[in-house]
Amino acid sequence: MSGQGGADTPLDRLLRRIQAENDFPALSESVGAINRITASDRESVNQLSNTILKDFALTSKLLKLANAAFYSRAGGGTISTVSRAVVVLGFDAVRSIAVSLILFESLQNRAQAQQLKEEFLRVLYAALLARELAEKAGVHDSEEAFIGAMLHHLGRMLALFYFPAEMAAVRARMAAGGVTEALAMTETLGASPEQLGVGIARSWGFPERLVQSIKNLPPGRVRKGANDADRLCIVAGFSTALCEAMAAAREGEHPAAMARLVERFRDSVPLTAEQIGAVMSATLGELSHFAQAVNVDLGHSAFAARAAQWAGLPQPETTAGKGVPPEATAPRDALDGALLHEAVAAPHTADAAPPRTPAEVQARLAAGLQDVGNSLVDDTMPLNDILRMILETMFTGMSFEHVVFCLRDPVRNAMRGKFGFGEDAQALARAFDFPLTGTPDVFLLALRNNADILISDIDSPNIAPRIPAWFRHHVPARTFVLFPILVKGKPVGLIYADRSKAGDIVIAEMELSLLKSLRNQAVLAIRQSM
Repeated sequence: MSGQGGADTPLDRLLRRIQAENDFPALSESVGAINRITASDRESVNQLSNTILKDFALTSKLLKLANAAFYSRAGGGTISTVSRAVVVLGFDAVRSIAVSLILFESLQNRAQAQQLKEEFLRVLYAALLARELAEKAGVHDSEEAFIGAMLHHLGRMLALFYFPAEMAAVRARMAAGGVTEALAMTETLGASPEQLGVGIARSWGFPERLVQSIKNLPPGRVRKGANDADRLCIVAGFSTALCEAMAAAREGEHPAAMARLVERFRDSVPLTAEQIGAVMSATLGELSHFAQAVNVDLGHSAFAARAAQWAGLPQPETTAGKGVPPEATAPRDALDGALLHEAVAAPHTADAAPPRTPAEVQARLAAGLQDVGNSLVDDTMPLNDILRMILETMFTGMSFEHVVFCLRDPVRNAMRGKFGFGEDAQALARAFDFPLTGTPDVFLLALRNNADILISDIDSPNIAPRIPAWFRHHVPARTFVLFPILVKGKPVGLIYADRSKAGDIVIAEMELSLLKSLRNQAVLAIRQSM
């Protein structure tokens, strides 16, 4: 990110200052990891789910949003796994929700938290508007419009968070000299908000067409975009201009400000003031659901009050203590309690899941069971999507470190790992490649006898001879459980789940019953696909 010819530009120095902050590397890695995942193949669904599941707070909030009322048209209220959220809402929708939640969670824990929350609500509202207006602006991917509008003010948000003293000087410079914020930031920081946003977005690996959406539109009439990148920039600029007009307009200036906006964008985003008002009304409801998921009180937001006024709606009520409304929660009260418990915890890796009570574990498994049952009714849902939901339910419900699904390869008469959940799950899945003939080790015994097997310690004297060499060589776990999948008496698959420490898997009777029911749903799904 250095300047041309190796020169050390003000932007380079600014980016180094931000990167030196303790929390910025974690933010960069989280956003970068999601950006590296594309929807180009089915494995990407598993990668996205695994990336999100590493952070329990992020998982909890994402599921709350997926179950919010405004997603009910797409199956909201019945989503208890990230895998199902991807199937129901779409890969890009889940990715955009995850990015927005990561940014919000990362950019609020400072002394200027209230100001940052106000700024983020404005940016998020612009993103929601852009998603709704994408088709009218000729943008085919509404989730790209969402991210593009969110990135449009990324530089300003980062400056507010990392340089509060300098931004106070920027505001003073604007008040004293009547200059624009962009000019004042350039004078004070050495880079405009656009330059800062473009530099960070590129470092995070956003596609160039999204990076270009950060750039400001020229003044005056905005002509129709010539290509996708132009149109993406226009819809981001339109939604941002609308939010800026709301913030700047004085009492009684609303109709005139709206008329100027309509006139400026009439060639590129052809909408009437009434149509814009209808979109604003709908997206304000979506903003409310996001605010509830991240515990932001819209009743205390000046921006939300102004947005409601422009949309012709009542002022937002104070939501403190109200929690998420019943229609926006997962379908079981016990599950909701478990997710709320996760939401207040710091980010965890999969092997450091916050402990749950037996009731919470059972509720999590039961909700996943219901989720899969609803999916099985849909004859068009791909088999792999249903199997992912089953594995994710086991993984999160029981707090396993890894789960792997194996499928029989009829040509080689062998079991092969297909996908899984947990750290380096795909690499681990590839290690599961073993023939269905030969000396009966513990894996073959489970499959031949259709027996669910729990191995508490692979080094126990009576167990050690039954552990195959390939497992000891590639898998670090000391304890694991096997659930064979047989159809018409023949082994077709296997579900494996583990933890690294011997004796660390203990399964109560009710939990075992629910796990077996999930395995039976896998059997049913495979039968239906045949």
